[in-house]
Order: sequence, then structure tokens, then C-alpha cells
Amino acid sequence: MTYHNPVMVAEVITYMRLQPDNIYVDCTAGGGGHLLRMIEASPESHFVGIDWDPEALAHARKVLGQYTSDCAIHEGNFIDVGLILKGLHIEQVSGILFDFGVSYHQVTTPSRGFSYDYDGPLYMQMSPGLPTLKDRLETTSRSELAHVLRAFGDVRSYRTIAELLYAQRKDLETTGDIRAIVEQVTPKRFHKKNCRRVFQALRIWVNDELTNISTGLAEAFGCLKNGGRLVTIAYHSGEDRIIKRFLRGNRTRGVMNVLTKKVIRPSEDEIQTNPRARSARLRAGEKCV
Repeated sequence: MTYHNPVMVAEVITYMRLQPDNIYVDCTAGGGGHLLRMIEASPESHFVGIDWDPEALAHARKVLGQYTSDCAIHEGNFIDVGLILKGLHIEQVSGILFDFGVSYHQVTTPSRGFSYDYDGPLYMQMSPGLPTLKDRLETTSRSELAHVLRAFGDVRSYRTIAELLYAQRKDLETTGDIRAIVEQVTPKRFHKKNCRRVFQALRIWVNDELTNISTGLAEAFGCLKNGGRLVTIAYHSGEDRIIKRFLRGNRTRGVMNVLTKKVIRPSEDEIQTNPRARSARLRAGEKCV
């Protein structure tokens, strides 16, 4: 699993319906994997890449290499996609992609504090301008922590873990400290699974991801031309629920055709070669105003 191995590439290219001289936006450009594959698939199209992680964008520029002149790379939150495109003198585009979740670089860089596999500081921000996980823990309440762990991670023993995190919040310094708390109250056979859920929940909380998804989808819809495509990849039931409601709501309003009657899952072959794809869920819609 690397930056060069993005999830569900064939499906993304199919549903984006890339056409020459049309403009497409990757709102979660990350390391540039999807952008690279789309440019290779349709070199006569035009692309914009947006991400609020400057480290990821620096890597994306390296990945894109010779194609950087064919793609405008912009640092920013995708909730501002309309303003970003306006700044580029672009009124409407033919397709917008969202690949939600954490990037490979973030997970495998200990100093970012995203992973329970590496001991790192309690940061976990996708953008350096956000409060850190340490900041959030020191200003939260027991009830908020319990809600975060249950709603965003479906965490086993979430009340107990929330109580311990709250009681020890002033003394927590590293991701290893949080992992130790989780393992303390979780049966050994569930250590990895519960750690993954706790870290996922905390990451969603720190970065306000679900609210951003709702806002970002609405902003993206406004940037699509008639017939423009919206393609999303989610990894968490909360993300997917927001997307599904958004697509169905717009279909009910008569302004969008839902292209995926059922959620699209990666093939078993892809899961074998790219384990990150296992929880991926793709949905797509077409604007019809």
C-alpha cells in the first residue's frame, strides 16, 4: 500500500467519465495517486488537486512529476472548493472526486500521531492549523469522549476507555499511552481491532471530518455543471451514511441521478494487493439540473 496504489482506480475512472478538455477536481488529492491515474487515462483533460495537508501535497507534486503542468495543486480544505475554483477562474467542472479517510503518509509517519502502530505525539491533525489531539483531550468532557468513541468508532468498552482517557488526559503524551489504555481493558484477541476503532474515532473528532463531509458535498454539488459527476469513496459507516443521504436527497429533489444503485465494493483481487481497500465504499451521482 503506497501513494502510487490508490483505491478503486478503475471504478473511479469509469464513474468520473473523463473527457478531453473538461475539468475534474480531486478534493482529497493526498499523495496524488488518483490524480496520476486520471491524468494517465485522459491526458487531454484538465485537473485540480486539493488537500489541506501540505506534506501530502508536496509528495503529490513528486508523484505527478512531468504532469504537474497539467494539474493545478492547491492547499486548502475541500469545504472551500467553490472559493478555490473561483480563485482559479473556474466556474463549473465536469467531475469531482472525494476519497475520504487518512492517507498512507499520515498513518506511517510517527511524528503525525495518527497510528497506534507507531509511538508518536498526540497531534493527529490533517492540517497544521487545527488543534492537536492533546489540545482536544485537555478541554473535553467525559460524556463527549464517550460519544466520540461510540459514534465515530463503535468502540468496544467505549465508556470505560473514555473514563480512563478523561482521568489521565493531563498525563497522556504519546499514541503509545492511548494504546496502553485500550489494551488494558480489551481482550487480547481484540487489541488491534479496538485500537483501530479508537484511533479512527479520535481522528474523525480532531479533524471534524463528518461535518466537513456534509459541507464539502454541498459545496461540490454547486461547482458541478449539468451532467457533472460526483464520485465518493468512504471507509467508515458514518461517512457512507452522510454520502448516501446526500445522494438520495438530491435525487428526491430531482437534481441528481444516483449512478450507483448499491454501494460499490472493491474486488477481492484488489483487497489482496491493497489491504486499505477492504473497507472502501464507492458511490456516485450525476447532476441533472
